[in-house]
Amino acid sequence: MARFCPLCSGSSGNSAYVGSAEGGVLVDAGASCKAILTALAQREIPLKAIGGILITHEHVDHIKGLKVLLKKLPIPVFGPEKSMEYLAQNDLVPPGADLNPLPSLGFDLGELYIEHFETSHDSLGSAGYRIYTPDERKIGIATDLGYVSQEVHAGISGCDLVLLESNYDEGMLITSPYPYSLKRRIKGNMGHLSNDFCACEAKELVKTGTTRVVLGHLSKENNLPQLAYETIRGTLEEAGCRLGEDYLLSVAPRCDPGEMMIL
Repeated sequence: MARFCPLCSGSSGNSAYVGSAEGGVLVDAGASCKAILTALAQREIPLKAIGGILITHEHVDHIKGLKVLLKKLPIPVFGPEKSMEYLAQNDLVPPGADLNPLPSLGFDLGELYIEHFETSHDSLGSAGYRIYTPDERKIGIATDLGYVSQEVHAGISGCDLVLLESNYDEGMLITSPYPYSLKRRIKGNMGHLSNDFCACEAKELVKTGTTRVVLGHLSKENNLPQLAYETIRGTLEEAGCRLGEDYLLSVAPRCDPGEMMIL
């Protein structure tokens, strides 16, 4: 049976486990190695179950713990080509680390089959993932995106579970003490996804068969977990989607592991 567990999610660090009863992968390693190992232990995920790491992009909140983690767990790392080059050139991984640019087509990693799609973000490279488990479940990861492109929508449509960015509330961002340049960057097409735009995409996902939506990468300063939750739930309710019957909705915790979801 497929398994998904957010280990941490937010601007201070991002990491999630995706797999099956036999093994899986980490998506990002943006917290400290100690924090990641602690989260894995709390959810009884053994290190030997992790067959690789998928990196969405090279920003620190997605790779912070990678170097130390690879010293303890020398497994292959996959990510956008320019992000992999950046990691190697800036001493962000151990010497000789097994870095792999994402192939143009999908690939096998242990018992999982991995596809990727490009996301719009102000990094050297940025990718989301569609992960197939042995029991034919599909799990989508789409965070750090300024908008939902056709490629992103196609990449996550029809997934059983999707981790989708719900970074900021429009009103909170407008009134925040952030400088205008930073507000503009967050709201731009290469920034982050708002609660409202997340809600629009969540509605389309549920219509295409997604039964679990996990909200991720919430801003500490410009969002609240309950506000994000109610924004998405309200939009889905208006569309006739029934919470607990058509779909389940949750928010990935910022610093602690979320629940282990078994599909």
